[in-house]
Amino acid sequence: MYIRMDEGIYMVAAGKGGPGISHEKDCNVYLITEGKGGFLIDGGSGLDTSRILANIRETGTEPAEITHMFVTHAHGDHGGGIVDFQKEVPKIRVFASAGEKALLEQGSEEELGLVAAKKKGAYPQDYQYRHCKVDQIVENDESFKVGNTRVTAILVPGHSIESVCYLVEKNNRRYLFSGDSIYLNGTLSVINCYGSSMEGYRKYIGRLAGRKVDALIPSHYRFTMSGGQKHIDLAIELTEYSSLPPMM
Repeated sequence: MYIRMDEGIYMVAAGKGGPGISHEKDCNVYLITEGKGGFLIDGGSGLDTSRILANIRETGTEPAEITHMFVTHAHGDHGGGIVDFQKEVPKIRVFASAGEKALLEQGSEEELGLVAAKKKGAYPQDYQYRHCKVDQIVENDESFKVGNTRVTAILVPGHSIESVCYLVEKNNRRYLFSGDSIYLNGTLSVINCYGSSMEGYRKYIGRLAGRKVDALIPSHYRFTMSGGQKHIDLAIELTEYSSLPPMM
C-alpha cells in the first residue's frame, strides 16, 4: 500500500497515528521519484522493512533504482531500518547532519532515547537499534540535485540533537519534509531525552522563515499540501512567547 500525495511524491510507510500502511512503529517514509529511480526521506523502524520495500514496488519504482536517503534524525522510528535499505538497495547513499550521524553510527540506547521510550512502552523491550553508516554529512542550507529535483537541508536542532528538515522543490512547488521538528498549527516536539530542547528551537527555528513553503509534511499525523508557510511562521512566533508552544 502507498499514498500518492502529488506527482512523483508518495508516502510508502506510516505507522501508528497515521494511515497504517506499514509497521506501527514506523515514522512516515516518503518516496520522491525521478525517472525510474528517486530518493527517500527516512528509513522507518526496521521492524518490517520488507513491507516498505513492497510498498515502494507498488508505486512502480524498483528499490534498486533508489539512489539517496535523506535522514531527518536518528530516533528508532526514523533510523532503525536504514541498514536494511543499505543491504537491499546497492545504489543508496545515506545523508544526515553531523550530530545525527554520530547517533546513527554508534549512539547508545540512552542517547537515542530508547531507554525512556521502552519504559513508556513506545517500543518493545526487545527492540534492538541497528546502527548504519552515513555516507555524507549535510550542512545547513546545503542543496543537492537528484535528477530535476532540488533538495535543501535545513538544520533545526530542537526535537533531537541536530534534526534536519528537507525542502524539496518539485512540480513547481516547495514541499518541506519536516521530520518531527514542526507540525501543523505551530506545533513542536520536545521530548524527555538526550538532545531534545527548547533552546535548540529558540536558536534555530528561524532558519525556516521566508522559505515560501507550499506543503508542510511531517513524519507523523496530519500534513497540508497548501499554506505550509503559515504554520511554520506561527511556530516561529510562538517560540518568542514566555509560555511553551503547543507540543506533539
